Amino acid sequence: MPVPSPGLALRVTACVTACVTACVTACVTDFQSGTAFNRKDQTLPDLKLVVMGGPWANWLDIFEAVSPNVKAVAARGDALLKEVVDADIVFGRLPEEAFDKAGKLKWVQSIGVGFETMLYPKMIESDVVITNASGAFDSAMAEHALALTLSLTRGITTFERMRKDRTWSREVPVRQIDGATACVLGLGTIGRNVSSRLGALGMTVIAVDAQVKEPPAGVSEIVGPDRMLEAVGKADVLIVALPLTDRTRGIVDSKCFKRMKASAIVINVARGPIINESDLIAALQAGEIAGAGMDVFEKEPLPSESPLWDMDNVIYTSHVAGLSAEGDENLKRIFSENLRRYIAGEPLMNIVDKRLGYVVQNT
Repeated sequence: MPVPSPGLALRVTACVTACVTACVTACVTDFQSGTAFNRKDQTLPDLKLVVMGGPWANWLDIFEAVSPNVKAVAARGDALLKEVVDADIVFGRLPEEAFDKAGKLKWVQSIGVGFETMLYPKMIESDVVITNASGAFDSAMAEHALALTLSLTRGITTFERMRKDRTWSREVPVRQIDGATACVLGLGTIGRNVSSRLGALGMTVIAVDAQVKEPPAGVSEIVGPDRMLEAVGKADVLIVALPLTDRTRGIVDSKCFKRMKASAIVINVARGPIINESDLIAALQAGEIAGAGMDVFEKEPLPSESPLWDMDNVIYTSHVAGLSAEGDENLKRIFSENLRRYIAGEPLMNIVDKRLGYVVQNT
């Protein structure tokens, strides 16, 4: 077999090097210019986006405007089971039955901060990415937590009950929160927004969080979950802003209530099952705590036989803390930006750690 001459080998090497260099340069140039995945030619195939029912079905044009490659369709019920078969992306909280039909799914964008209903074993074990809407509803939820707090501390609901009987009295117990202590469970974006508002009103805020180490605005002290009971014992107001995971389910229980001041109140704008509801009812009935402001419950709608309906020291709303027109606009922007990032091959926002059950914060 003839041996190539040294000169020929050098020429071949130079040719290969030049080709590789040209290809790499072209790819880098395309990536930096944002066209590597975003050309209007056939570089990127069409992406099928399934938007799960509700008001979001009116947003298809907005999502398709992100890229000509996005083809959006709205579906729910039986139609969802058909449309999800060849879907690349789903916008909504995908039930397991529909997930089982998905043949090429890559990413699910939750319509809210919560996504625990999607953490079934098959989803957790899959390569499908889940992102949530963290940041969309922070202001509304923080304002709602504050509204529930002030309604209790200023006796607003008591006065409203008296108004029905045309009763005038200045003997209703009221108090200020300036100078009092709040314990905020969870320093995600909602917990941070709650804390900053409470701090601005003069409260000393102690936060309990497993990830955050440096106190954000409004927070005086951060402790880990191992010191939760200690922090709860100092609180005049306990605010629940945790995600619902196996570790947080029922974490606010009789042990917490027995450590709290008899004058303290608890506020929940997160997820109902984080509070052990029977323990809460017992603590309220026994006078271990002064009151509760609840936007979420273990079972929703709240069953008609629940004692919470008849307790004068309880105020409730029907899982509406995150609702606002501004929140909907934020949700549109968050998903549209994530869709742009997905097409451009950039890291997505608010990626969920499916095994931990929450968005890992870079702190």
